[in-house]
Order: sequence, then structure tokens, then C-alpha cells
Amino acid sequence: MARVIAPNNQYTGLSASVMFINGVGETDDPHLLSWFEAKGYTVEHPETDNPSSDVPIDKMTVPQLKEYAAEKKIDLGEATKKEDILKVIQDAQQLNDGKEQQKGSDEPPTDKE
Repeated sequence: MARVIAPNNQYTGLSASVMFINGVGETDDPHLLSWFEAKGYTVEHPETDNPSSDVPIDKMTVPQLKEYAAEKKIDLGEATKKEDILKVIQDAQQLNDGKEQQKGSDEPPTDKE
């Protein structure tokens, strides 16, 4: 979600359907982001790279873990607690690592004469 910073850093209130607290609001609406920029607000767009990619998975927050799992197409099932989500992700990674190793062993040996 993009952060919108008001010219008045003490502004708290609703502006163009975005709630501001101490001059900061958030929205993903591209029309509103353009409008705010045209009116002199500063718009900070989220990083295009995944910021959680630099964080070890055991240090990630629950929302970061859920995003990571979604990107890797890992089904979390009914896991909601950090420990449970982390275990599902780690199990899926181990399973995937095992499949990758098997792929390599299925290839016929090459003759090196």
C-alpha cells in the first residue's frame, strides 16, 4: 500500500476518503494517488522487490510468511500461528529440495572417455 504524506505533517483527518494521522495516510487507489500528487502531497510507492526476501523466514512476521507462502504457491491449510505457518513452509521447502535432488538422479549418466 502506498503512503501518502500531507504537506502539513500535523494533519489528522479524512481527505479524499483517505484517513490521515499526523500527516500520513495510505491507499492503493491509483486515481487517488495521482490526485494527491497533483495537489502537492508526497506519495511513497511500495518497493517493487519483496522486502521480506532479505529477511530469514524464521524472522518474518505472520503477514510476511503468508506473502512468502503465496509467492511460493505453498498451501498453508489451516495454519494461522507463526510457528505452524513456519513449519508448513519449511516442510514444503524440504519436500521441494528432495524433488530437485531426485530430478538430477533421474538423468542418465554421461560417458566421459
